[in-house]
Amino acid sequence: MKYIEAKISIDKDFSQELDEFLDSLQLPGYYEVLFDSSEPKEEETILKTNTIIRAYLNPEDVDKELKIRIFLKSLCPDSHELEIREIETREYEEAYKEFYKPFQLGNLWVVPIWERENPQVQALISKDHIPLYLNPGVAFGTGHHETTQLILELLPNILSPKSKILDLGTGSGILSLACGLLGASRIFSVDIDPNAVQAAQSNWKENTYPNPCQFEAEVGGLDHPKIFTEEYDLVLANITFAVLSQNIKHIARVNSSHFLFSGVITERKDEFLELLANEIPGALVSIQDRNGWERIEWKRKTD
Repeated sequence: MKYIEAKISIDKDFSQELDEFLDSLQLPGYYEVLFDSSEPKEEETILKTNTIIRAYLNPEDVDKELKIRIFLKSLCPDSHELEIREIETREYEEAYKEFYKPFQLGNLWVVPIWERENPQVQALISKDHIPLYLNPGVAFGTGHHETTQLILELLPNILSPKSKILDLGTGSGILSLACGLLGASRIFSVDIDPNAVQAAQSNWKENTYPNPCQFEAEVGGLDHPKIFTEEYDLVLANITFAVLSQNIKHIARVNSSHFLFSGVITERKDEFLELLANEIPGALVSIQDRNGWERIEWKRKTD
């Protein structure tokens, strides 16, 4: 099987809008290149202002390729480069490995599964660290994106032992894995992408958890019937504003008083807070921004 790879070089100022757009296309996968060994060393170049994103399309997705071209032309006509090429499945699945390295977030170490036995990597992980082994595969969720990092950094402070978690738009499953490693007892995850669900299920088996934890990942949208059959201590939603706003009534039906949202850009923050106040009456607990992305912790008003 073949895929179409779109290599997009874009000014960082436009990367948020591009992320939201690519997410809306429901592509087989895309990721930001953060560790490119082919680039000059920092001392040999001026401060880098662009970023590279690789997006993958099915060969028949001619309309999506055209939409990407039109979007880039309208967003930043003079400050982007686009390269299109056809690749084989194996090259597609292996491409990100060159750029995906272990990294630390608080007491979590996110480690690619192919680095599990690397002595140099294991030497970085002390007894006070929690290793999270991950193969993002073709799913969104490497842990490098600001929206994921913002949630991962807060989870240890708000997750109670044996919590029941709902993970909406699980991607690679990285947030579910973190919850399991932090002691959750029940996690239900959904994603519209079958590749994401497969990745989440596979990644779950790669890790060892401190407490017995029931984990389920199923294909479905934010109206998946199982979402509404149980009470949850915490709902995670690392999803764009467009998807959140379209599904806010489904989210409001979830039997939980505690929500943690990410994926909302700063320009839509006030609009989203107003939406929450109208649809899930309650209060803002905390808010944190990073590079134009917002993490919003919200608690529903209870009688």
